[in-house]
Amino acid sequence: MKKVIAIAAVVAFSASMASAELLKNFKYDGSIEVNAYNTNNTVDYNKKADDKKGDVDSRVMINASFDLNNDANAVVSVVKNNRKYGTASEDANTIQNNLFFEQAYLNLKGVFGMDHKLGRQYYGKPGDLVIYYGPLMWPYDNGLTVNAIDGWTGWYKTGNWDIHAILANQSNSVATPNRDVRLSGINASTKIDRWNLNAYYYNENDKSTALSNYLGVLGFRANWECMFVSGLNLGLEYDMNMGKDTNVALDNEHQGYAYKINADYSMDLMGKLGLEAEYLFASGDEKATDKKDEEYTSINGDYRPGIIVGGGFTTAYAVGSGSVIYGLGANWTPEKMNKLNLAAKYYDFSADKKSALTKKHEGAELDLVATWNHSENVSVKGYYAMFTPEKKNNANDDAATMLGAAFNVKF
Repeated sequence: MKKVIAIAAVVAFSASMASAELLKNFKYDGSIEVNAYNTNNTVDYNKKADDKKGDVDSRVMINASFDLNNDANAVVSVVKNNRKYGTASEDANTIQNNLFFEQAYLNLKGVFGMDHKLGRQYYGKPGDLVIYYGPLMWPYDNGLTVNAIDGWTGWYKTGNWDIHAILANQSNSVATPNRDVRLSGINASTKIDRWNLNAYYYNENDKSTALSNYLGVLGFRANWECMFVSGLNLGLEYDMNMGKDTNVALDNEHQGYAYKINADYSMDLMGKLGLEAEYLFASGDEKATDKKDEEYTSINGDYRPGIIVGGGFTTAYAVGSGSVIYGLGANWTPEKMNKLNLAAKYYDFSADKKSALTKKHEGAELDLVATWNHSENVSVKGYYAMFTPEKKNNANDDAATMLGAAFNVKF
């Protein structure tokens, strides 16, 4: 009871502070997400086995910011995503124990000509092949996961250039001092005419064991708005690993690489029609007995194609090193029903030639999604997905299926 009173007092005190303008320029936003789904055959790919599962995941996120003074503001993000529908109701103590401050940082404005974020923060963009810390967005995973990173980021803008850097700790061992995982990097982007260009380098120093694993990722992206075909956009990304894992004697020199090619095209066809295609290659490692580790490794990538595969609902295939992926998609918003969007995506998953699999092809996934955008702040998705594993690589090859609905409310 005392905790309930304490929480109420904090809320009342915060409200009074805001009304007294002690929290100057106080702003907040957030979202409530509910993902309900049923899966079948996602573990054993055997339709005769009774392995149907159903779950409803929920996530609440609240972001708040306010000025501390003219030169600094604070940002706090609270997340609750522990509860699945059907579990017991929660008392105030349980709710309190499952509210996590995923972001809590200071933003210093214009110090040495740049902005500085200090503290726990989200970093990167959802779907990034190399690095992303934040809420995992669509396709949703089991649990609607959120992650962040502690550190410093500096942000500088001049003309058409945006440059930022990061120094952070991914993890810190209290029990064993200096057994942490450190991250550093720099990222620069610019727009020149119809070109969006981006270059970056990130280094992860993993000292969680006795020796260090130095992993570097150097990469660039280029996106072009085609001047010859209106509505056509082309993209290319290339990433290469550097560094060395001193924990092992063999297979210790990071020499993996990955590249992704994508295109999207939009046109008017009784509404808005969009077409997209992509190709990803991420190298694998053929020889574990030499010094070259040719397996591509990301820092904390979020490339997750497919509702079943990308959401992590199948054990037969996981996107990562040694991946060869083709993707094709189309979406359509009818002119006379512009709140509705219908989308279909197809992914084909294979391993590169260095894989030891019996057959390099690993499976394919088809996703069908209908989204109703009731308003800017309320949307509902209905979806069906089917993943068909490669028969020669699995004891069973019955398709894994998933049927679900996702609700999103923004405020």
